[in-house]
Amino acid sequence: MTWFLDLRLAVKLSLAFILCAVITLVIGLIGMNGNSRLGDMLSSVFSNNVVSINKVNESLQQMVYHNRDLYQLLSQVANNAPDADRAATLQSLATRKATVDKSFAEYRATPLRDDERLLGDKFSSDWPAYIKSAEQFIGTLNSGDLPRARVMLTSEVRNSFAPVEQEMRGIIASNNDQANELGTDGQSLIDSLKLTMIIGMLIAFGLAIGLGSLITRLITRPLAYAVEAAGRVANGDLTRQINPGSRDETGQLLSSLGDMQNSLRDTLQSISSASDQLASAAEELSVVTDESTRGLTQQNGEIQQAATAVNEMTAAVDEVARNAVSTAEISQSTNRDAVAGQGKVREAVQAIESMVVEIDASSTQVQALATQTQEISKVLDVIRAIAEQTNLLALNAAIE
Repeated sequence: MTWFLDLRLAVKLSLAFILCAVITLVIGLIGMNGNSRLGDMLSSVFSNNVVSINKVNESLQQMVYHNRDLYQLLSQVANNAPDADRAATLQSLATRKATVDKSFAEYRATPLRDDERLLGDKFSSDWPAYIKSAEQFIGTLNSGDLPRARVMLTSEVRNSFAPVEQEMRGIIASNNDQANELGTDGQSLIDSLKLTMIIGMLIAFGLAIGLGSLITRLITRPLAYAVEAAGRVANGDLTRQINPGSRDETGQLLSSLGDMQNSLRDTLQSISSASDQLASAAEELSVVTDESTRGLTQQNGEIQQAATAVNEMTAAVDEVARNAVSTAEISQSTNRDAVAGQGKVREAVQAIESMVVEIDASSTQVQALATQTQEISKVLDVIRAIAEQTNLLALNAAIE
C-alpha cells in the first residue's frame, strides 16, 4: 500500500478512473455476452423452431388439403362432375404433394433434436406409403370402381394417412416444447443477466464509492494536516516536527512546510544570537561611553586649568605693559629734567640710577614673563593633544 501512497495524485486518479472504466467495461462485456447469448437463443428459436414449426405446419396443412382433395375427387366422380373439375383436383393433389415434399425437405435441413429426427425418419418412410395408397385410390377411381374406391379411401388411405399426420403433429409438438424450453432458458438467461448486471453495478458502485473515499482521504487528510501545520507555524510554534507521510504532491507540500519551519527556526536562532551579540556590544559601548564621559570631564578640568593659566598670563602681560608705560614716563621725566638744567645733574644721575634699578627690575619681570610664556605654550600643547584625543574619542564613538 505504501507504493500507492507514494504515487503522484495524477497517477492515483488515473488508476482509479482506469479501474472504474475496467469495471464498467467488464459489466458491459457481461451484458454484451448475455445479449449475444440471448440473441443466439432467439436466432436459434427463429431459425430452428419457428422455421421448423412453419414448415411442418405448412406440410401438415398441405397433407390435410391433399387428403381432403381425395374426398373431393371421390365426390366429383360420384356426381359425374366435369372433367375439368376432376383435372383441377388432380392438379391440386400433385401440387400439394410437391409442396409437402419441399416443405418437409426444408424442415429436415434445420437443426433437429433426436426425437424430431426419429419422427422425421418415420415420416420419410410413411409418407410414400400414403402417397402410394392415394395413387391406388385414384387408379381405382379412374377405373370406375366407385365402391372399391370408397372403401379404399376410408380404410387403406385413412390408415396410411393417420401415421403421417400423427408424426407431423409430433414434430410440431417437439418444436413447441423446444420453443417453450428456449423461452424458459431465455427467461432464465435474462434473470441471470439482470442479477449479474445488478451485482456488477453494485460492485462497481461500491468500488467507485470506496475509491472516491480513498482518493478523497488521500488528498484531504494531508491538506488538513498541512493547514494545521501552517497554522502552528503562523502562531509561532516551531517545535513540532512536520512528517510528510508520503512522497506525492501533498507529501512534497508537507516536506516544504517542514523545510520552511526549519529555516524559520534557524533564522530565529540566528536573530537571537545576533541580539545577544548586540546586547554585549551595547554593554561594551556603555562602558566606553562612561570612560569617554570621565575623560571629557577630566579634559574639562584641564581646560579650566589652562584657562586659569591663560588668565594669569594675561594678568602678567598687563603688569609688564603697565611697567613699560611707567618706564616710558620715567624716561620722559628724566629727559625733561636733563633738559631743564645742568644743576640737577646729580638729581638726574640719581634719577638715572633709580631708572637703572627699575629697568633691572623690569628686565627681571620680562624674563619671568618669558618663562610664564613658555609654560603657557606647554599648556597649549597639552590642550591641543587633549583636543586631538577628544576628537578621536568622539569619532570612535560616532563610528561605533
